[in-house]
Amino acid sequence: MRVQRALAASAVVVVAGLGMTACQDDVTVSASSNGGQTASAPSTGKASGGTGGGSSATGTATGTTGSSSGGAGTKAPSSGGTGAKTPAACTTSNLIPDVSAGSPAPAADGNLSVTVTLVNKGDTCSLYGFAGVDLAIGGKTTEVPRGFKQPGTVTLAKGEGSMFTISYRPSPKGHPGTKVTTMTITPPGETHSVKMNWPGDELAAGADAGGTDTLYLEPVVKS
Repeated sequence: MRVQRALAASAVVVVAGLGMTACQDDVTVSASSNGGQTASAPSTGKASGGTGGGSSATGTATGTTGSSSGGAGTKAPSSGGTGAKTPAACTTSNLIPDVSAGSPAPAADGNLSVTVTLVNKGDTCSLYGFAGVDLAIGGKTTEVPRGFKQPGTVTLAKGEGSMFTISYRPSPKGHPGTKVTTMTITPPGETHSVKMNWPGDELAAGADAGGTDTLYLEPVVKS
């Protein structure tokens, strides 16, 4: 009987020991579980930060697109929207136009030129590309084609000017020519125009106007 009680007591001790071990194991698992949650929290925060970064990248792309979209309206390069922003396009109402005839001596190609100046009277703005020019000849209008020079962005502070030239072949002396009365000028990227008198000579007509590049205009540059 004593042996059985001793064994029973030992069994109780063993069971109690196992119970304590089990409790300790539970604490360890629980701590591990809590530790896992603690570890997963920064991981979750990091993932959230990554999402935020993605949103930021989307904002940058939108800005670039906006810049590109804005450049599309003014024909400005898309890179202008990244870093230093290109000022808004100059409006016709903020540009003071002036016009003058070039040298009376023909250039090497036999052409003369008319220079149109556009001075900014408003806030800083930009121009990019070619102006639109229509010449009034008799009861009709002739659109001046563009030359082959590549345009660039022209930034104008208040009071600064830009310019472009119209190259044309004049009528030789003693030959009948084409008389231009006025010209209608539309700045790059604009829809509003101004009308000005033509200060140049009569244009070559018929056989005198044969060949290529007898009438064209250059892109706007800073004056």
